[in-house]
Formats: sequence, structure tokens, C-alpha cells
Amino acid sequence: MSIWGKLLAGTFGFALGGPIGALLGVIAGHSVDKIRSQSSNYQDGIQSTQEVITVGVIILAAKLAKADGQVTSDEVSAFKEKFQIPPNFQSDVGKIFNEAKKSSEDYHQYAQQLGMIFRNQTQVLEQIINLLFYIAEADGEISRPEIQFIEGCAKYFGLQRNQYESIQSLWIDKQINPYKILGVDKEATNEEIRKKWIQLSKELHPDQLRAQGVPQELIIKSEDRLSEINQAYDKIKSLRKIN
Repeated sequence: MSIWGKLLAGTFGFALGGPIGALLGVIAGHSVDKIRSQSSNYQDGIQSTQEVITVGVIILAAKLAKADGQVTSDEVSAFKEKFQIPPNFQSDVGKIFNEAKKSSEDYHQYAQQLGMIFRNQTQVLEQIINLLFYIAEADGEISRPEIQFIEGCAKYFGLQRNQYESIQSLWIDKQINPYKILGVDKEATNEEIRKKWIQLSKELHPDQLRAQGVPQELIIKSEDRLSEINQAYDKIKSLRKIN
């Protein structure tokens, strides 16, 4: 069965539990209480990293689109573009999106669950933040409520402030700050900056992400961020005259 078939079969919600499982249970027509009673541990019975990331991003993307008070067609198109939903599943996936977008106020429950599941895989959580910025920008402007929403997701994910700002700077800052992109202080030594660049390069390498089961949609966006990180490091080397 394809990933979309598994997500919409109803049993995935039972296996996952928590608020994400409860929402899927509503879509599948199951009792919310029954879904919640199936698992007190979010990781019990999870089929794959890809499935969890995919459904988590569907829900957060819908709530993000609702964050500034309106869901635009550009934002919906950006979501569909990145997830390449098969035509025969678009209607059903739309049900998940529509259920999730009813309110953005409860987004923290879903962000916390993803943060717990991937607490030892921060690069996965960082790429979800990166993708949320992509969706927010789809209508031509990232609004203040959308920024607050994404920043809140990063907080509930358990990401450090500099990890979040490293991503935000790629989307928000008008004048690129290479130090902020790398997530280092301007006063850091050359060696500290080099070590940070090496760390990020390893974490964002496509092969590393594939080995962790990260969906191709997030890998594509990580390649864009890796390019920005390399450019930032090159700019710092130029400013500091490092060979």
C-alpha cells in the first residue's frame, strides 16, 4: 500500500496516537476517545518516519495557512506541489487538510507531538520549519502571524533559538547575514565557524536525510538551504580573508 493509502486507511491513526492520530481518526470516522486510548506512547506502532513527517506537515501546513486569517489558493498549490499528491488521493488528503485548517489555535499540540517523536533528529524538525516558510511565502508575503506561527512550531519542536533563526534569516532578512545563516556569533573564531559549517553540511546532506527516512519533498528544500549555508560560509571566509 502506498504512503497515502496507509495514512487514509484509519489504522495509521490508531498506531500513532496523540493529537495527530485523533485527527486522522475523525477523518476515518473513528471515535476520538478510542484513538487516544490506543497509545500513550507516540512511537508505538509507527510505520515509518516518512509517514509521520508527511501527515504532520499536512496538518501544520493547513494550520499555517489559516494563521493569518485566510487560506489562499497559492498556499494550497504550494503544498500540493511539494507533496505531489496522486490524483486518486487528492480528495481524501484534502479532507485532512480541511479538518486541520478549521483552527490554527491548537497547532501547538501537533508541533509538540512531532517534537517528541523527532527529538533526536533535529535536522528533520529544521526541514519542516524550512518547508513551512516555503508555504507561507507562496502568496508573495510572509505575514507577521505566519512568522509567529512558525516560530512557535520551532519552540514546541524543542529547537534552539539559533537553529530557528538560521532558517528564518534565509526567508526574512532583506540583507543576508552570513553569521545568522550559520547560526554562529559574529565573535566566533574561524575554527568554531568552520566546525559549525561542517556540522550543518553533514546534517543537511541528502544521503544523511534519506537514511533517516525523510521524504523527498523535505530533502529538496534541504538542498536549497545547504546551498545558502555554503554561500554564507564562503562570504565569511571572504570577509575574514580565510584561505
